[in-house]
Amino acid sequence: MIYYHCSPTAGLTVLEPRRPEAFDKPRRVYLTTSLPMALLYGVRNFEYTYGYTRDGRIYYEEYFPDALRILYRGKQASLYQCAPEQVETTRIPNEAASQLPVPILRETPVPDVYEALLEQERLGALIIRRYEALPPKMLDWIRRAEADEIRQRDLLHTGGPMAAYMKRHYPESWAMAEREEET
Repeated sequence: MIYYHCSPTAGLTVLEPRRPEAFDKPRRVYLTTSLPMALLYGVRNFEYTYGYTRDGRIYYEEYFPDALRILYRGKQASLYQCAPEQVETTRIPNEAASQLPVPILRETPVPDVYEALLEQERLGALIIRRYEALPPKMLDWIRRAEADEIRQRDLLHTGGPMAAYMKRHYPESWAMAEREEET
């Protein structure tokens, strides 16, 4: 079976097991059978706001205004195709992981990940839920969830790139976390 892996790093010949930078997951090579899902990982980010509908279709949800364009537009990546010897499925649909290095069969340059994701939307392979179309209840949930993330990671006090990202893209959540800390 062919699996995909997308990375902003070009020219790889083997994928080595690594621990994801922003997620608490074991050291593995993470792969997927879903092209749209792979493309979402074509940029390095602190969050990947995708999920699956009840009927198993993948969607990307903008958690802040114009998130897809801001995070992906103009970013280059490489889409790798692999056929690992051993994989284990994860709890995430279409995801598999290998504890062993995975040789790459083919590399395809992705000149603009944003355009590639819009093409997946045009093909019906990806649903994009734009921020301005999200219901108020969902927007409230996002604000609370991001405030929880800010508190759980102690970003108000630790600073760094993730704190800057959260403060810039989730100012209401940042303010909520600050207010809750004062009480």
